[in-house]
Amino acid sequence: MLLNSATTVSGLSFILVAIATSGVGCLGAGSPQDEIDVEQNESAVCAGAPEWQSGQWYDEGTVVNYEGAAYIAEHGNPGYSPTVSTYFWEPYTGCNDSPGPVDDACSYPQWTEGAWYDEGAVVSYEGSAYIAEHGNPGYIPTVSTYFWEPYAACSDSPDPDPTPGPIGALPAKVVGGYYPNWTPSPVRIRDVNSNYNVIYLFAATPVGGSPGTTGAVTWTPPGDGRGAATNLKADIQYARTTQGRKIILSVGGAGAGMSFPNRTKSQTFVDSVVGIYNDLGGFDGIDWNTFEADQAPDTAEMKWISLELKRRYPGFLITSPPAPWNSRDKTFCKEMVEAGAMDYAAPQYYDGPDLDQQSYIVNNVNEWVGLLGPTHVVVGFGIWDQPNYMSVDEAIPTWNQIESNHPTLRGAFDWQIHTDESLGWPFANRVGPLVQ
Repeated sequence: MLLNSATTVSGLSFILVAIATSGVGCLGAGSPQDEIDVEQNESAVCAGAPEWQSGQWYDEGTVVNYEGAAYIAEHGNPGYSPTVSTYFWEPYTGCNDSPGPVDDACSYPQWTEGAWYDEGAVVSYEGSAYIAEHGNPGYIPTVSTYFWEPYAACSDSPDPDPTPGPIGALPAKVVGGYYPNWTPSPVRIRDVNSNYNVIYLFAATPVGGSPGTTGAVTWTPPGDGRGAATNLKADIQYARTTQGRKIILSVGGAGAGMSFPNRTKSQTFVDSVVGIYNDLGGFDGIDWNTFEADQAPDTAEMKWISLELKRRYPGFLITSPPAPWNSRDKTFCKEMVEAGAMDYAAPQYYDGPDLDQQSYIVNNVNEWVGLLGPTHVVVGFGIWDQPNYMSVDEAIPTWNQIESNHPTLRGAFDWQIHTDESLGWPFANRVGPLVQ
């Protein structure tokens, strides 16, 4: 976040530096070619089952079609070839129990990795139809949401300005707030105003200080003055499962940029996030806040990290709060969205000259929408009685003008939840309902 200073408190830290290991060895002897041919003849294609895709994760029990035959995953695997990795795959002959054929109205060609698709092309992928919003070289429809959109009801033409639906686990309209961990007596997460549907845990920071010595991150729980730390894990899961909120771990923050110069450091970062995920019982995404000040983003590795986390946790969200004016941040967010490695960017309009001015915010949001599209943009407000922050009476007409310009904008967030509570929840109670 754009902060001048931050007060830290001591407490138990989740310091999770996991060592990535990889197994090397035999996967099992393959069948002779003549045996494979016989088994393929016995396991006909299953109508409705997806075509096998290299590099895609398959859970145990998944049925796919490959080279004219059906196979079932005996063990979870990252897309090993069904006819080679016979430990992981078996020919499948139970096609009578598999999903029925796709309706003729949705009989579009199967998506193929590496094939070029022009804008407007419609394909079938994992039982659903998708339309190419932009020409692309075969990006995965369920990952690259900038390039593909679900083709609703297989109609003759897509809705030119559809109401935004969920992107993975993302709410249709985001009303978010940052929950800093330095507050001694914060509100418990389950007791945060119910108009917030996205809560950012702020913030996991690099081990060894910026830009990180190993790639791992550590996250310290908040103060326990009202039981927020004691009940943290239970409250996070209650918020997710009972209240339907999304909990996102923000990474970095003021003075905590990170670098990922190589895959080893990237893998260590992933392992540490997985460790925090397990310790907290799960959360719904990460928020890239690691490229402040002079730390240039290592975009290629950050794409890999983001897609790897999305592969491990289906529906996992990737967000980022860039500096609104920064051309480097704009390039980073555009490349991440186009690669399917970021669900939305949320420019921060506070804590800097003119960032609290309606005219600047409205015009700058236009730039971000032109860059990413409205469903990939969330507007960051700072409601506070401090210089370069807005009052709620200033924020409301600003939001109304932005939404009038871009009805399908993804939503808004406030920095920070604790301040909003101390002021009587003006953002949650007055801006939140306008957004939703």
